[in-house]
Amino acid sequence: MKLNKYLLFSIIPLIGISSCSRSNVNSLEPIINNSDSSKVIKSLTKELKALTKEVKNLKLNAKNPSKTLDSDSAKNNIYCADNLNSSVTRISKGILPEGYSDLDDYQLTSDFRRPGKKFPFSEALTYNDPVTGESVAVRDQNFVPGGSKVSSVWARDSIRLGGYWVFSHTVGFTTFYSMYPFEANILWIPDGDNFLVVKGCNGVFKVTKDVAAALLKADDSKNSYIRFSTEGTGSAHLSEIGKETVSSWKKVYANWKPAPNVKIEDLGF
Repeated sequence: MKLNKYLLFSIIPLIGISSCSRSNVNSLEPIINNSDSSKVIKSLTKELKALTKEVKNLKLNAKNPSKTLDSDSAKNNIYCADNLNSSVTRISKGILPEGYSDLDDYQLTSDFRRPGKKFPFSEALTYNDPVTGESVAVRDQNFVPGGSKVSSVWARDSIRLGGYWVFSHTVGFTTFYSMYPFEANILWIPDGDNFLVVKGCNGVFKVTKDVAAALLKADDSKNSYIRFSTEGTGSAHLSEIGKETVSSWKKVYANWKPAPNVKIEDLGF
């Protein structure tokens, strides 16, 4: 800012030259011709406008230094990673659709301190969450025993996909293991002669009419496959989905309708 102040004062006498009499201008011609003088004046004028704008911004910031952070939709909230907008959204709790009364109902009453009973995989279930309400979903996992794992939850309104990679390296007679959790941000779903590329964030994807239709018509006589890309990488990993999970998709996504007023930012990311 100090440099700009000196530049501002250096501009003033130079601008004054352009308003001198004709005889004074002629005396400068051996040093600066008309063409060069015009370029200099345009450049200085542009710089003066930029400095004026900067001074105005400084005055505005001085009057209200916390204007951005006070907003309900602050764009540069320091508490939000990657400058995500901070917001508060009111959402109605989930209500179980018709046609699912025959499924086992799991009441989620145990928190992380007291894990409840394990949920069966590859089976459509109804869940009653004390915070978000009722939902229908099937859980799937693909893993190497004692190694990497890919976990997914296929619900009517959202898909969640994450897990961890396990790498080993041996030094002498000792083997060390490293675990790296991941969350998917791009999901590839086969759809007949096509495939869908579904983009999400933090391992969460929104279910749309096209996504539900593709999962509903998947061939449940055999295992299926998906591809996914994890946060911060460009690789697309292939992962197998068991035919029991594929069969459960037909129950989860039957008579699918979009949830009312659910936007992608309402799904927890």
